[in-house]
Amino acid sequence: MSMKKFIASIISFLILLNFNAQELEIKSEKAQIEFNYVEEQTIGSINGVTGKIVFNSSNLSESYFEARANIKSINTSNKTRDKHLNTAEYFHTDKYSEIIFIGKEVSLVEDKYIVKGSMTIKDITHPSEISFSFQDNTFTGKTIIYSNDYNLHERKKREDSKILVKITVPVI
Repeated sequence: MSMKKFIASIISFLILLNFNAQELEIKSEKAQIEFNYVEEQTIGSINGVTGKIVFNSSNLSESYFEARANIKSINTSNKTRDKHLNTAEYFHTDKYSEIIFIGKEVSLVEDKYIVKGSMTIKDITHPSEISFSFQDNTFTGKTIIYSNDYNLHERKKREDSKILVKITVPVI
């Protein structure tokens, strides 16, 4: 193989590698987290997801997720409750303004992707797993968290603190 062909092959490989593992830009204004606090029968949303997503469906080991959500945008269709959720008793948004998820391990199970990582709320971090699909430049995921794990409105039984979470993150 000539030196020119060798260099061309290396350049092609690097371009292909870079293309497959590119960082995707989050459409923050359209990204949303929806939640259902089952025991309390409270549903709501948090808007304005920002962060960094590197996703390569051909080589999942190159994928990486870092997402941040501004808790102050919480909306339960009850302004009094929303104001209360921002206090120190709940999210304490003056001190802890974001929910942070960092996922470094992605796998494909049947027809869903699973990203394993850590979720941080109020400076408390726990392992977390989000199942998601990626279609039409949108990540759609689901997970379950427990308010007891993050010192948010603790219940006697952990199971009674279950929060169902749906995440929609469009990207460019």
